[in-house]
Amino acid sequence: MKTVGFDSEEQLVRALVACIKRARRREYRVELEVDAGVGVADLILTKRSSRSTKGLHALGSVSPRLAVLLSPEVGGTVKSRQALAACLGVSEAVAQRVIAQLSLAGIAKQSKDALDLSTIKTLPFERLIAVEAKISDWQRVLVQAYRNLQFADESWVVLDHACIRPAIAQVDRFKTAGIGLASVDRDRGLLIHHGAMTHGPVSLGKRWQAQAVLASRVLSRRI
Repeated sequence: MKTVGFDSEEQLVRALVACIKRARRREYRVELEVDAGVGVADLILTKRSSRSTKGLHALGSVSPRLAVLLSPEVGGTVKSRQALAACLGVSEAVAQRVIAQLSLAGIAKQSKDALDLSTIKTLPFERLIAVEAKISDWQRVLVQAYRNLQFADESWVVLDHACIRPAIAQVDRFKTAGIGLASVDRDRGLLIHHGAMTHGPVSLGKRWQAQAVLASRVLSRRI
């Protein structure tokens, strides 16, 4: 019998979220339509880190594009306004305005030419899983899913099961990219065709940017 597909991407996403909830992965929260700087991800599953409240508030208080300054790898090496300007690729005047913003957030301390940035040891989210959910057009969505690896630990493509055959025929493309492939069937739910590899985020900057965007969302719900 022919599989009956979904009428819209929105309908597919709702069905996917319902599948995730039925799986009872309570340690994960689903965030929809997240712009992490590489395009808007349809879904991101987030798993909070333990003892990360301080990092959550710090990252949620800064512009996502500046979030990498809170990383030990970057912020720990920036010790002056000149170094900050070089790091951001801006003038010293612009760097001074950034310092003022970070100071208001309690993240930066400046004394004459010296600068001290408070870095975060524990990121708010221990794990991020990005998902692109589309009816079909696996080639286009695979490109976006691959971009999501810049910030996510895992990246998946989820298609309407009624349209899955062309993607399955090219599953080696997903294997090469390390992207997971799954589909949602109206009757059978979520079907896994190829598991995602855990690469870890490949971009330090995008990883911290995504963490800041998600931290801001969490804080906004608490207000």
